[in-house]
Parts: sequence; structure tokens; C-alpha cells
Amino acid sequence: MLIGNWKQAYKLWSVQCALAIALVNVLLAALPSLQDYMSVTVYAVVNAALAGGVAVLRVLSQVPVEQLKAKAGE
Repeated sequence: MLIGNWKQAYKLWSVQCALAIALVNVLLAALPSLQDYMSVTVYAVVNAALAGGVAVLRVLSQVPVEQLKAKAGE
């Protein structure tokens, strides 16, 4: 199912998590000094775990926070 209003996609947990993973990957690629503290194996495991997290978040119902607060106020 596609998102009804794609401009609101940034509110979805899975999109936020995917963007965070992308940012971490860019930082690790851009900062070779971090490679001294994290081996390739650790990096691969962390990256795989975060990618698995994105898959889990895609399965969960992603109701915007505003709707949750509105339901709680009812």
C-alpha cells in the first residue's frame, strides 16, 4: 500500500530509522578515524541489525503521534 500523502512520509518510524542508518553509513565512510574503533565485522553486524529494525518497523502499524494523542484525549 502506498502512502496517501507522501510529503508526510518523514513521520513514519521506518523512514526515520532508514534515514538514521543512511546517516551513520555516511559518517562511517567519511570518517576513516572511526574505523580504528569499529572492525568491519562489528560494522556489518550493527548495519544488519539496524536494517532488520527497518523491516520490523515496516510491519508495525505506524500511526502518527498526533493521531495517538487525539485518541487518548477522546
